[in-house]
Amino acid sequence: MSMEALTGYPRENGRKGIRNLVAVLAAADNVNPLARHLAARNPGTVCLPASYGRGQMGRDFAISLRAMAGLAAHPNVASCLIVSFEPESSERVAKLARNSGRQVTSMSFLETGGLQECLDRGSKILRGMQKAASLLQRVPLAVSELTIGLECGGSDTTSGLFGNPALGAFTDWIVDHGGTAIFSEPVECLGGEELLRRRAVSAQAAERLVSTVRAYDELAREQGIDLAGTNPTPDNMAGGLTSIEEKSLGALAKTGSRPIMGVIGYAEAAPGPGVWMMDAPAAAVENVTALAAGGAQCVCFVTGSGNPTGHPVSPTIKISANPRTVERMSAHLDVDLSDMLRGHMNVLQGAEAIGAAIAKVIGGEPSAAERLDYLETNISRIGPSV
Repeated sequence: MSMEALTGYPRENGRKGIRNLVAVLAAADNVNPLARHLAARNPGTVCLPASYGRGQMGRDFAISLRAMAGLAAHPNVASCLIVSFEPESSERVAKLARNSGRQVTSMSFLETGGLQECLDRGSKILRGMQKAASLLQRVPLAVSELTIGLECGGSDTTSGLFGNPALGAFTDWIVDHGGTAIFSEPVECLGGEELLRRRAVSAQAAERLVSTVRAYDELAREQGIDLAGTNPTPDNMAGGLTSIEEKSLGALAKTGSRPIMGVIGYAEAAPGPGVWMMDAPAAAVENVTALAAGGAQCVCFVTGSGNPTGHPVSPTIKISANPRTVERMSAHLDVDLSDMLRGHMNVLQGAEAIGAAIAKVIGGEPSAAERLDYLETNISRIGPSV
């Protein structure tokens, strides 16, 4: 496999991005309209609205702050303006972003004096950011500097048999070259706990991996749902999957065969190279947001039925081995692996096709989701607000 002459944009904390975005991020939902207006007034600016407002508690509050800061400080973001109603909200996020070695700017609705004043001041800031970003030059990017998010959704029989194994072979290649791969959706590892144990880099990592998976099973049982032996989504059943265990074995195939280093929290950055599990729910938009906020420069997303989800910060590369999906939804796909089902492409050739598509996206070619502007961001929520 060859991914030579890759380039990226250097950031002040030493990381490199494959996009050079200027973003406006809302620190709470009461300034989402302001963020949208600013992005509309300044074409090319990425809008990152808040999922929730004030009143979050405990784990939800920590996750929300960490995810917003992770997006603001993402290596694909050249500069970010964080807006909030009162200054404390934006400064909480800005402080975390700065702690990761990135410079961000914050602006408060109350301090600035209303919508028009915020639009004038914010637009001036964003125009300056765009000008500075336009002056940045690409530099060599090593595979060891890449963090790849691993996702699958709208899964069917072709996902587990072809798409995910091909992505798994590519994951092995990335890891063997010093890179980082993050998978998530612990609920979709139910039934595969023994595989996790065998691949864990240590006994401590094995215990954490299995306990993280079982925590989702326990959470479902508390709500009166028994996941064992069932499959919770109609599109998976329509695609030929019969149980969560069957789905899990297919989902785990995308993680390859290398040792799993351990578990990281929602939107946390991997502390080192290798394969890591992120503790994030399975819903596609929330999950891809978590991977992006954890610093993945791109996300590889295997889909059977054609899940169109893409993230505005991390280019989301869509992969399918289902011939019907490739025919019906080709505009939403980046990698066609349908020849694997026909017997004309093997797993390694599939991995090479994925690598070639990723290299093009890293080089600046838009992913299918970027071309269609089918992009969304949403941070997960576990409990209530007060």
